Amino acid sequence: MKRNKGAGRILCAACALIASAAVVSCASTYAGSIAGNPFTPESFVEELQAALETGTAQDALSLYGKVPERYADDFDLLFIKASLLFSAGQYQESRELCDELQKRDPDNSSLLELRAMLARASGNNAERLSRLKEILAKDKHNAMANIELAQDAAVKRNYKLARQYYALALEGEPGNEDALFGMGQADYFMENDDRAKKEFNQILERNPKYAPAWFYLAKLADAENERFMAVKYASRAVELDPGNYDYLVDLGIYERAMGHFKEALEAWTKAISIQPDYFLAYEYRASLNDEEGNFPDALSDYQKVVELNPDYYYAYESMGVLAVHERKWATAGAAFMKCYNYNKTNISYPLMVTYCYYMLKNDVEAKKFSDSVLRKMDRNSMDYAMLRAWHDKAGEKPLPQRISRLTNSNERGKMYFYLALFYDMMGSSSLANEFYSKVIALNSPMFFEFRIAEWNFKKVDDEDVFK
Repeated sequence: MKRNKGAGRILCAACALIASAAVVSCASTYAGSIAGNPFTPESFVEELQAALETGTAQDALSLYGKVPERYADDFDLLFIKASLLFSAGQYQESRELCDELQKRDPDNSSLLELRAMLARASGNNAERLSRLKEILAKDKHNAMANIELAQDAAVKRNYKLARQYYALALEGEPGNEDALFGMGQADYFMENDDRAKKEFNQILERNPKYAPAWFYLAKLADAENERFMAVKYASRAVELDPGNYDYLVDLGIYERAMGHFKEALEAWTKAISIQPDYFLAYEYRASLNDEEGNFPDALSDYQKVVELNPDYYYAYESMGVLAVHERKWATAGAAFMKCYNYNKTNISYPLMVTYCYYMLKNDVEAKKFSDSVLRKMDRNSMDYAMLRAWHDKAGEKPLPQRISRLTNSNERGKMYFYLALFYDMMGSSSLANEFYSKVIALNSPMFFEFRIAEWNFKKVDDEDVFK
């Protein structure tokens, strides 16, 4: 579930290029320096770095207006400018400047790296791969090129190949965090957990504030059922990067596994505040609120889930069940209709849609809908017999006997439920209670109707107590 990660990688790579060029500039000897002149390339690079730390690439670019004419053609300063133009999203200007610089130094590796990133940013994959090959032809251990190819392999789930590229990058730059992290990711997905753990810890030994390594250590701890450590590691990742949606979602999962329901809800609520237009945190929060009996809140979250992800089939089912509990028949009927449209072989959905129409006092639509379903069914089937009873609003006398002969306990429980629900709707509490009790006696909640049976059985039972 990684969103917007590609842009982040491009920006980081651009910043690395800028820093690299700055070091080159600072180390260079500028023979034309004049004593007493306050401008030097070294001091200007420091200004650029300060501008990047407090502002944007565009802020840094604005400083180029103060470069004296004598340094206007300085290769290193122009290369930094091309990198800043790239970071600012001014790809055409960056590309034009790169063209000029490459005429002067066609073998410059940093310039080739920047051109590869420009090709990626413009969606020209053929050019990008061509640039990477040029780089590797000059230096097979070039970190940037190998990391790019490793990421290509990882996207295709060829983690073994990805790991080989990352290894080459690390031969060129033993301390490269991106390459070491990529190695850890590749090992994680290949289920080489011990090796992955070692690689993530290597990063943290060098840089304890590398949040992604903590994030994956949490995943590894969770896989080993070390819930406490998973929470600890994920909390550290969130502490270092509090605006990361994925970190908060996973932290909530680990907190829930520990039984820390309040903390789990807080994590998912924070994730929602960061990315309110993505469905996953709503789904997790809805599930926990449902489990804790906070049905109105759960229903609201499920409604948000299907609004953001209309194809999330199971959320409609949960939404329908909770809407029945809240007696929101129109909401429930619409949810179960969605379920029916996704799965027309499950008799539960047309039965629940028909039920909701009846509860809305709309017998005409109930019969119209159930008739459209009945026309396509096997008339000798148990499903047909049950829906026919609902369509006619007349319980078929042999139904209990036919249900009792069903060999599949889940199917038997579901049919008893709909018989009970039918009598409940028709006002026969004692008969409804009799069949609800048969459902509950199965003690096998493998179908969503089981929950409604429990709710309705208690309701009927309470009514009988007060009679």
